[in-house]
Amino acid sequence: MDVRVRFTKYGPIKYVGHLDLMRYFQKALRRSGLPLSFTKGFSPHPILSFASPLGVGITSEGEYMDFSLDEEVPLSEIRAKLNAEEAYGVEILSVTERKSTKKAMAELAAASYLVYFKKNIHLENDTKSNDLNENSFKDSLDVNEHSFFSEKGNSDCNEVSAEILRSLVDKKITNASSLVVTKKTKKSERQVDLLPLIYEIEVLDSFPSDKRDHYIPDWEQNGFLLSESDPSIYMKVCARSSDNLKPELLMEALSGIPFDSTTLGVHRLDMYAENEAGELIPLGEAE
Repeated sequence: MDVRVRFTKYGPIKYVGHLDLMRYFQKALRRSGLPLSFTKGFSPHPILSFASPLGVGITSEGEYMDFSLDEEVPLSEIRAKLNAEEAYGVEILSVTERKSTKKAMAELAAASYLVYFKKNIHLENDTKSNDLNENSFKDSLDVNEHSFFSEKGNSDCNEVSAEILRSLVDKKITNASSLVVTKKTKKSERQVDLLPLIYEIEVLDSFPSDKRDHYIPDWEQNGFLLSESDPSIYMKVCARSSDNLKPELLMEALSGIPFDSTTLGVHRLDMYAENEAGELIPLGEAE
């Protein structure tokens, strides 16, 4: 029996790396008492795979894991037994039986995210960041009466302007013919046009309160800018192994400012496969 589960990752466990998360699930699966299928050899371990590693510090409600069982087990029982063993921040949202033997990583075509902004954001001259600062950003946008970060009433706390974000998206994505960046890997770097990799992008007037309160319950203590009047950006982008567009890279290309996890936060909403009609569907619904 091949199974796919959708799970969350938030709270302290968002700081756990992918390899440690794999070990965590191996132990949780063993403790669950489910009839797991194991690898062969001297060191057998549960057969499992993940759709896509999640960056450290990123929260999610759309993570996927595949594993196999030696016997048929009701899906509701699988979910209940796994949730009984999970730590805070990991919740099994759904369980589906897989007819196809294709793994989630091979099916993955796209992912959706929410990007939000944190307090105490300051742009300073930094020669190590290609001399990108607030003034160079204004020049690139040709909107001199505004800045990416507008004053919120005191010098210690800036807010992000939805108006500027929408102007930026219109200029660099909606009305642009290309958005070329240098994509660096461990072995090389190459020029990539990001526009074909952006399926949807929208500036929201606020970060959805249900996600703010549930997935980022400590937002006030961490100084996140997540009040009802603070905008966020929704994006659905390509996540194929050959053309995986990370939201961090898109935000760098969009703003002209190097991505900094102390100023920008990312929440993954879901991951998608492509069906026979070429439509994107959640991985949990893929047959």
